[in-house]
Amino acid sequence: MKLFDYRFFSHSKIVSGSCALESIPAELESYDARKPLVITGKDITRRGLEKKLIKSFYDSGFPLGGIYDEVRDYAGIGLAQEAAHLFRERGCDSLISLGGGPVMDTARAVNILVSDASNDPFRFFDGTPLDIKMKPLALIPTCCSGGLEAGNIITLDNRQFQSDSLYPDVIILDKRMTPACSSRCAAESAVLAMDNAISALLDNKSNPMNDAFIHASLQFISQNLAKSMRRPKNKKISLNMANAGVMAGIAASNAGPGLVRLLSEELSRSTGLSRGVFTAMLLPAALVYRDQKSGSSDDSLLLALKGMDVFSGTPESKRSSRGIESALDLMGMTKKLIPETLAALNIPYYKLEDAAEKAAARSRKNFSSEDCLSVMGLSRQKRK
Repeated sequence: MKLFDYRFFSHSKIVSGSCALESIPAELESYDARKPLVITGKDITRRGLEKKLIKSFYDSGFPLGGIYDEVRDYAGIGLAQEAAHLFRERGCDSLISLGGGPVMDTARAVNILVSDASNDPFRFFDGTPLDIKMKPLALIPTCCSGGLEAGNIITLDNRQFQSDSLYPDVIILDKRMTPACSSRCAAESAVLAMDNAISALLDNKSNPMNDAFIHASLQFISQNLAKSMRRPKNKKISLNMANAGVMAGIAASNAGPGLVRLLSEELSRSTGLSRGVFTAMLLPAALVYRDQKSGSSDDSLLLALKGMDVFSGTPESKRSSRGIESALDLMGMTKKLIPETLAALNIPYYKLEDAAEKAAARSRKNFSSEDCLSVMGLSRQKRK
């Protein structure tokens, strides 16, 4: 048996099922917390999801400290400071993030502000270890996941850092909360989860513990992606996809950031378009490019997507290519909902080149700006 040297960490307790919301008071009480502040956004309150959360607290005897719903598509220090002021004013002792993406980033920023005496979260972005005792934080994923809510990364005012103190303490997956608002939303959330899982699988830090999360995530996606886009409001299907997203996010936090994630983040910042759009465009090209560049066989993707029966029934020499084909087939399901090429978005070349250079700089030499340009189907000569 092969001996592995690896590190894996997953702090969060996951509660998934029909009545998962009702378990929140007991989970918070286990941290000696009884008055949470809910962080969410207007798009979520317009759908009435906060009312379902409030109702789930009826029998607990615990009050909600308040609901801050000013988060939109961007997590900034101003919003975090407003919410932190409300947290202190209401005497809250814990946080609930009702939603992911910027909502969870804002909740993490609030947690730093109310837990740290310095009141300066950006000192941690500059390298100071986040070694303070944080307030209990529960995450309730809803539709339009950002992909990394379940992990240990925060993005605030376009600055990012990673710390194991940023994991949510509890993740609540409830089918009343997970249905997508549209097929497009379901598709974007799915491709973000796919990228997190596949990047972690192909990362040099891959290990047996992380692979368990990755394989389960990709199997959920493989079995539910097409159905989730046809029936985005189906509770059972959306809960399966939410579980896939959470597992992929945890796996991604235990691996290095991949080319697609870093490049899509930079493109999203420079254009204002969602990261899911760019991920859907770039992930197929990145898989093919990686295979061509490495020149080596990797059969792990086929096993993760298709399971042992298909894997064992495929000739060893064809497993790598069959795995890529399977991933491309999955991604192909989203083509009718998400633009297929960067050319369709009419993004100026200088923005694409700038994104490539910034993504390469953040990769710590794991890939170059030329790699990014190649995945985008571009070259520096096109500028001339």
